[in-house]
Amino acid sequence: MVFETLFTSMGKAAIIETAMSVLAYSSCSISMVLLNKLVMDTHKFNFPSALLFFQSLSAFVLVALLKNRGVVDFPSMNKALILRWLPLTGLFVGMLGTSMLGLRTMSVSITLLIKNFALIFIAVGDNILYGHYLDKWVLLSFLLMIFGSFVGAQQDKWVTAWGLFWNFANVGFTTGYQLYMKGMLNEAKKSLGRWGPVYYNNLLALPPLLLPTIYSAPVWEEQLTLSSKWLQLWLTLMMLVGAIMTMSSFWCMRMTSPTTYSVVGALNKVPLAIISMWVFDQYPTAYGAFGIFLALLGGVLYTVVNVNASSNQAMREKKDRERAESAMDDPESPALVVNSEGGVESRHTETA
Repeated sequence: MVFETLFTSMGKAAIIETAMSVLAYSSCSISMVLLNKLVMDTHKFNFPSALLFFQSLSAFVLVALLKNRGVVDFPSMNKALILRWLPLTGLFVGMLGTSMLGLRTMSVSITLLIKNFALIFIAVGDNILYGHYLDKWVLLSFLLMIFGSFVGAQQDKWVTAWGLFWNFANVGFTTGYQLYMKGMLNEAKKSLGRWGPVYYNNLLALPPLLLPTIYSAPVWEEQLTLSSKWLQLWLTLMMLVGAIMTMSSFWCMRMTSPTTYSVVGALNKVPLAIISMWVFDQYPTAYGAFGIFLALLGGVLYTVVNVNASSNQAMREKKDRERAESAMDDPESPALVVNSEGGVESRHTETA
């Protein structure tokens, strides 16, 4: 009933496109975490700058080729927009880099729990910047995430000081990136279109990553030459998925809100935590598993609360529109108008 009410407020085409954007982003997000862990931890290919450089390069080349073929289109970027976009690019590089470094030194399960703090900060920022309401159930979900993360990490043997540092740094970069990106997309989507942000975000990320990539080239080239076929396969898949993920990330953000975007990431944690335990043989203790369960439960509760809130808002807006249309058809009723906040108010007219 909740999803039915929510979907009835959207057109059929919008529903399909939103579902596709969420599915694409979710699949790529899960795949990228597993591939990053495989490359940097299992195969010890510890060159995050080089990995980020080639991921951004592959995304940049992919969008450029699509534009050349006429599949996508976007205008040239002006100097003023470049200056506004640079902070977003810095946050983008910082978010991906700290994520890689955190995964290298910690188990995927605990890394996912710490990322829940980004969900909390994004929701608070969403409330401040975009007026998203936070009720008591949202606060309860926050408590579950925080307490579960503490319990889950307390006895985990893969927790390290550097791992905690990089993961909490990632929380800061992720929060800033998602909130700033939403504001930039609202401002730039008319001038840059749908794919312009993907192209220019990856283009501007290349220069700061180029120098460390070149500096470490002799080492990573030698390791790549001596590596197994499996590492070469994972790296190839990483470049491909990374390019698609960048596009799907902007697509999903454009079709949803910052909170919904972060909720998709929260729900990804459930299958990802289970898969990573099996793939990397990093099983928690019973006490740790209980903490992981609580933290993931908090993420699911937060998702349900947000879906219900969106559904109720859609129902209110629909009823307001119906009341306004009904009043316009009835000449004897007071005039009803939709105010700037989407509500309906009465506007009485006086006769002489």
